[in-house]
Amino acid sequence: MSQLYEEIAAFAPYTQEEADAKATLLALIAKHGEKILDRDCPDGHITCSGFILSPDLRQTLMAYHLIYQSVGWTGGHADGDPDLLGVAIREAQEETSVTRIVPQTRRILSIDILPVPPHEKRGVPVAAHLHYNVTYGLIAPTDQPVAEKPDENRSVRWLDTGEIGDFCTEPQMMPIYTKLIDRMRSLQSEKDTIPSKLIPLLLDWYPAHHRDLPWRHDRLPYHVWLSEIMLQQTRVEAVKGYYARFLEALPDIASLAACPEDALLKLWEGLGYYNRVRNLQKAAQTVMEEYGGEFPRNHADIRKLSGIGDYTAGAIASICYDLPTPAVDGNVLRVLARLQEDFRNVLDAKVKSDMTAQLAAVYPTENAGMLTQALIEIGATVCVPNGAPHCGECPVQALCMAKRHGSTGLLPVREKKQKRRIEAKTVFVLTCDGKIAIRKRPAKGLLASLWELPNVEGHLTPEEAIAVCSDWNAAPRELTKTVERRHIFTHITWEMQGVFLECREMPEEFLWAEPEELEQIYSLPTAFRCVLL
Repeated sequence: MSQLYEEIAAFAPYTQEEADAKATLLALIAKHGEKILDRDCPDGHITCSGFILSPDLRQTLMAYHLIYQSVGWTGGHADGDPDLLGVAIREAQEETSVTRIVPQTRRILSIDILPVPPHEKRGVPVAAHLHYNVTYGLIAPTDQPVAEKPDENRSVRWLDTGEIGDFCTEPQMMPIYTKLIDRMRSLQSEKDTIPSKLIPLLLDWYPAHHRDLPWRHDRLPYHVWLSEIMLQQTRVEAVKGYYARFLEALPDIASLAACPEDALLKLWEGLGYYNRVRNLQKAAQTVMEEYGGEFPRNHADIRKLSGIGDYTAGAIASICYDLPTPAVDGNVLRVLARLQEDFRNVLDAKVKSDMTAQLAAVYPTENAGMLTQALIEIGATVCVPNGAPHCGECPVQALCMAKRHGSTGLLPVREKKQKRRIEAKTVFVLTCDGKIAIRKRPAKGLLASLWELPNVEGHLTPEEAIAVCSDWNAAPRELTKTVERRHIFTHITWEMQGVFLECREMPEEFLWAEPEELEQIYSLPTAFRCVLL
């Protein structure tokens, strides 16, 4: 069974109309295979839409589409790509220029059969046909610049969800938009209840399943604090011996504060990251000087100590004093991301802050320390960082949306900010007797197996472009114009120079297509279509 078939089959229809649309699409996939992804499929083809809402689900990002003369969702043709969610996100980015978009869930939100009336696109007539439209719910922050895609839309803007009907001139689309909003809000409501539901389950699970670790034998602040600092960047098994040796030599905060630096560094030798122990001593000296040797008992004062960040302060305050202060580290972020099927980047400080706030809102006033350790424990031993999670052993698996939707292996998302690689290309629009030269792309890599305009790496001068065309035996007659275009992929930006050449010959290494065939038969990706404008 193909990945495409499996994804459509996994869709759970909400209505009989959607059940019928799903059954029809599955039958067509069985009949045509992945040909259903191409525009030239005789029974219609798959399109992918993204319905974009703001994080608070009160606004939607829409564009005024030139073909339909109406405000509407983003989306486009699959054009041979079976990654339907990827297509929906890519089209949303291209049509609006926003870059930070994440799916609310990997599951399909709706399947609709949409009749497309005859129309013209870029002056070429397109016959009536059917779109088997697959829709995903997408979330995008509103603080991003937006811009229209001139060849397809204009006036990209955020609208309050209640305003859509004031701008949409396609009445048949309003019921679809309404159901999508309702479904995304319902899904978010389910996500919002997960933090409170997991607490009693974890508290029941932890006593019989936690590891016996030496720093869990008591709740002395010095012991918990020392263990948390040692465990930064260091494996648990490696820390055990160091922890025992350190406490034997420096059994309390006063001895740590007074320890000569050489002796202190010798005790730490082998753990690395020596600033950790220097800050540890500096904090101990602060405790002795400003708190009379008593470790502070509130989160704010703990957080002020050298070397103590949000996570460590939360851990000490909750474990030692039962204060309702979550300690959110990579383990906890991973657990929450999977439970809520949250595709936001957990390396983003705003995401971590949001997840911490979610927990803080439901943290208990009793057993806060046990909950902190239970969250850390389940992330370290069940919802593990490396390899597949042990879902069968998980006490909260019934709550886990990632398990339900098959996306545990995709979460959490950890993306370090990186600049897109820029690639310069010269793209040739070769025409002869009214036909345009195209060719197939390689079977692997970007835009695999799709049609493309002939192109070469780098920006060529007109003379160099003519020479390349001559090498192709196309006998260039006249260079009619040049254009500059940019196309943005997820990790690459193409800076393209389009060169229009009229030719006398049609070498067989290219397929020579009528202009209307580029719309109706051959799947020419948007990256190349934009050069033709």
